[in-house]
Amino acid sequence: MMWLGQFSSKPNRSHFLAAKHVLRYLAGTCILALEYAGDASLAPDTIRGYMHNMGCSDADWASDSLDQKSISGYCFYFQNSLISWSAVKQRAVALSSTEAEYYALTHAFKEALWFRLFLMFFHLPLPHPFPLFSDNQAAISLSNSNTVSSRSKHIDVRHHFLCAHISDGSFSTTWIPTTDMPADIFTKPLPTHIFSCHCSVLGLVPLPLP
Repeated sequence: MMWLGQFSSKPNRSHFLAAKHVLRYLAGTCILALEYAGDASLAPDTIRGYMHNMGCSDADWASDSLDQKSISGYCFYFQNSLISWSAVKQRAVALSSTEAEYYALTHAFKEALWFRLFLMFFHLPLPHPFPLFSDNQAAISLSNSNTVSSRSKHIDVRHHFLCAHISDGSFSTTWIPTTDMPADIFTKPLPTHIFSCHCSVLGLVPLPLP
């Protein structure tokens, strides 16, 4: 839907065909509903123990064939429940998958900062450091480094603000396999079995029959 929205002023046949796929997807998933305080045992071992408070970040590198821009996606959990999610096109063109994942991590960090302040304001349980997960090891390494290398010197300084929060111990970034990354569902079309697995981890369950 986000991709199709770019052509709402002047659609052509290919866009209408793509819209039909979207409608088929909506028809096939209209029975799903978001369940709170769901079954954390459905989550992979890599994140199961963190689902009381955590965030996941992912990106799809250069997924738009027209402008070569990537998609950032994130999801946040509280008390084993999905409470926040996002899928947006990145403003800058990433020159590598690492850069795209780093931009996505920055996007997720903005939400993580707000979420952390929200928990502190209401005196709710707050992990220290607050865990953020990514499936790109190079992006995690970049976020934990205070030095600028030849591979990262072109990245706008505003994307490096997350390094300071990691250095002071407020947040931590951890790698997980792509197969365990629930935010993957927000960045790209997925095979049916992987889509179904991520739906379960996100707490999307079929509505009970009347």
